[in-house]
Amino acid sequence: MEFFNADEWANIFALSGAEYIALTSKHHEGFCNWPSKYSFNWNSMEVGPKRDVVGELANAIRNKTKLHFGLYHSLYEWFHPLYLQDKANGYRTQNFVNDKTMPELYEIVNKYKPEVIWSDGDWEASSDYWQSKEFIAWLYNDSPVKDTVVTNDRWGNDSTCKHGGFLTCEDRYQPGITITYF
Repeated sequence: MEFFNADEWANIFALSGAEYIALTSKHHEGFCNWPSKYSFNWNSMEVGPKRDVVGELANAIRNKTKLHFGLYHSLYEWFHPLYLQDKANGYRTQNFVNDKTMPELYEIVNKYKPEVIWSDGDWEASSDYWQSKEFIAWLYNDSPVKDTVVTNDRWGNDSTCKHGGFLTCEDRYQPGITITYF
């Protein structure tokens, strides 16, 4: 991150012909590329670059391009103790979702106002566990991006290929379209 320059990245994205970008805000290991109040000291302001990477790129994209700014966000974290506890409980508890996942999602939407939210890490538990319906209802009805946001379909192991502005359909299935593999 020593050489990270958000303005240069924004320029490269714009020159490439892209229409939107989706930066990884957090992947499955749990490291946040923004100073999240819910990541304790495991974020880009406390460890590593000592910068708000998400904020810098969001500002550069909005101020220097016509691109839509988006964020990738992993619902789960491989080794987070609360997630492992919920998993051991057969997902009958939601401590990880209540204390980590949902607060982070609300935080990034309210702070950075992404027009694309690419959710991932959903495959082990249902959308009920992840509280996806409640979050998506807020996102499309009451959030600061309610009129512009699009999402993908990875909000629980029961939601893939069923809704969203982007269908990821792991087997390349697209409703109403026959796919040629070769």
